[in-house]
Amino acid sequence: MADNVDEANEIADLHLAFELANAKPSLPPLTGRCFYCDTATTERFCDADCRDDYERDQRRTLMRKRG
Repeated sequence: MADNVDEANEIADLHLAFELANAKPSLPPLTGRCFYCDTATTERFCDADCRDDYERDQRRTLMRKRG
């Protein structure tokens, strides 16, 4: 039988999972160009650095919107 702490942890885990799912920045569709530096590529980003920079900028934008 679950006690109050177990139930609270379960609710907190569900809440966190919901927030994380909704906070993920959506990636734009493929265009043949890197979304960060505009270099020609067959992927969304030309390398991991551009991907990381793009994701960091998206998180900053999201944080500014949330205050």
